[in-house]
Amino acid sequence: MLSAPQLSARVSSLKPSATVELTERVRVARASGRKILGLSSGDPNIDTDPRIIEAATRAMHDGDTHYGPSAGSLALRDAIVERESRLSGATYDPADIIVTPGGKFALMAALMAMVDADDEVIVPVPGWVSYGPCVRMCGGRPVPLAMLDTIDVEALARAITPRTKAIILNSPVNPTARVLPEAELRQVAELARKHGFWIIFDQVYRDLIHDGTFPSMQGIEGMRERTFVVDSMSKTFGMTGWRLGYLALPPGASKAVVKFIQHSIYCVPGFIQAAGLEALRLYDQIVPGYRATFEARQKRTAARLNGIEGISCPLPEATFYLFPAIAGDDIEIARHWLDTVDVAVLPGSSFGEAGAGHLRLSVTCSDADLDEALARIEQAGLPSKNQPKTIGVQR
Repeated sequence: MLSAPQLSARVSSLKPSATVELTERVRVARASGRKILGLSSGDPNIDTDPRIIEAATRAMHDGDTHYGPSAGSLALRDAIVERESRLSGATYDPADIIVTPGGKFALMAALMAMVDADDEVIVPVPGWVSYGPCVRMCGGRPVPLAMLDTIDVEALARAITPRTKAIILNSPVNPTARVLPEAELRQVAELARKHGFWIIFDQVYRDLIHDGTFPSMQGIEGMRERTFVVDSMSKTFGMTGWRLGYLALPPGASKAVVKFIQHSIYCVPGFIQAAGLEALRLYDQIVPGYRATFEARQKRTAARLNGIEGISCPLPEATFYLFPAIAGDDIEIARHWLDTVDVAVLPGSSFGEAGAGHLRLSVTCSDADLDEALARIEQAGLPSKNQPKTIGVQR
């Protein structure tokens, strides 16, 4: 008898997403009757503004339910061009913009455009859990580089080889909420020019910076030509389930990249793009309020965590995350809180080795649930080194 065919190593070798897995564990635990307070999800837990929903509904009633341009509607791409000009100072043509089903697919499209078999892509650690797997799915090899508190330009220079095709930079950073300063971006830009590699600049949390200007790679003179910008409506507007993002490309690159869109998703539904267009129109009305809410929660949470022995929590510069350092094993502490007080957080090591000794907390639940979760954490504290290990919620 012939043996069964095997799945490709491309997918069978992938590790599950730590963030998605924990979300599923929490869902199962809640279904069993446990009141799990989630401080682990990257979903901002914002109800989509009714006016955005109405825009999608109107578009559907108006017949925008058919195939559209693979690069995206011209109206939305025009709005994205204006957005980039206003926020980064970079000048784009609408032809340089491709609308995608979320930021993750924008990242995949960028990688598919630049990575050949066995090419290397430098990825930040701690960093978003999907960077490495996306590189592998495109046939490349991720090269992790520690960037917890800074980008060590000398370490970056040592990591560059003749196979280096790109580096992924994320600012503000998931999971640490750090905003990469312009000086660091310029150092990376200089190495990119010297060695001839691309930069993928993931800015999906850009709109959630508390104060000041946002340094962007595409805003540095001469760098738009070698930078692929990944962005999304998800975090800014509470539109995670809508799956709407975009890729801003170097001049002329979209002619090749849009062919990947044609042969994969074809196009993003027009009524979803209509919702995105309305969201951008409402930016000044709704985003400052979201930003202020998250900043207030971060301040309150950091203050209470810093009152717990063994926890040091700096106040973040952006987003809705905190990344406190903890005295102990981050995996065991996360498991301890989940098992003893029903609070879900993510171990920092889920985001790469450089994240070990930290936890990622997301302050996206309600204020009442956040206060209760913090009270439970204060009650539990950090587990004793002699405390036996327990088994967490099954995923």
